[in-house]
Amino acid sequence: MRLFWLVGGLFLAMGTAGAGLPMLPVHETQPILAKPNRLPISVATWNLQWFPGNRPEATAGERVRHEREVVKMIRQLGVDLLLIQEVVDREALVKITGDYPWKVVSNFSRAGDENPDLPVQNVAIVSRVPIRESWEVGFHVLPLTPDRPVRGFLGARLGTKKRGLVAYTVHLKSNRGGREPSALRRERAMDYLKKDWEKRGLDPQKDRILIGGDFNCSLRNSEFSLEKTIRGLCKDGWVSATGNNSWPEMATTKPDPAGKYPASDFDHILLSPGWAKGVEGDRWKAEVLQDSKVPSDHYPVILRLGE
Repeated sequence: MRLFWLVGGLFLAMGTAGAGLPMLPVHETQPILAKPNRLPISVATWNLQWFPGNRPEATAGERVRHEREVVKMIRQLGVDLLLIQEVVDREALVKITGDYPWKVVSNFSRAGDENPDLPVQNVAIVSRVPIRESWEVGFHVLPLTPDRPVRGFLGARLGTKKRGLVAYTVHLKSNRGGREPSALRRERAMDYLKKDWEKRGLDPQKDRILIGGDFNCSLRNSEFSLEKTIRGLCKDGWVSATGNNSWPEMATTKPDPAGKYPASDFDHILLSPGWAKGVEGDRWKAEVLQDSKVPSDHYPVILRLGE
């Protein structure tokens, strides 16, 4: 098993994406590994909902039940590359992903304006394909401005230098506190993501880049129509894997029992324009696993690619 806890490593300064973007430290790991032999041909993103336990104050019994159910669902998904959000116990996540020899789990820190009574929600990338390198960018060091993003993002490079793939997983700001203020914080997170691939010499018009996660932003709900978090990328040629799926088959969140929040398409897998052009037609199949047995308030999004 190759496991990389992103708790230290090399600190690199990021440049500014226009005026006013403070620089952030980047925590990186560069594992020594055997020559990668292939790229993943199946990918999924899934928000596990306060894993383990489905809630911040879960009992021991609730944690065990959730772990058991998540293991079953991950094996049912059976994908090469899995992008995960809302990991509270990082060691528990490592334990239940034993089928995946390559794992990267973030180590985000709490910012000064976040609820101190809630545990930090981390993200993870687990893979059956060797991960060449990985990195984490956390937002907790940023000034506490109205547009400060939350948590951070995790990136990983797979495949060979000549034929590779870079995958990111994100968990952007929820809509608590209002959609417009939340949208500003999500859009700023995307500014940092763009700066990260620029720093790494990646060109979305040519390179294979994948972004998966819980964006807390909808492509179907008209209340999000002015938000640039996803639409800004789509304008540049990025493609949501489930963007052409019908409604409600593309809904990725369950309506809450109290009826306060309707079903939505908050979870996405986005493909860079340079990659999306090569996986059109019958080489591309995307779906949302809307199974009543999914042990989360989010359904997994699955993308299967032909080679």
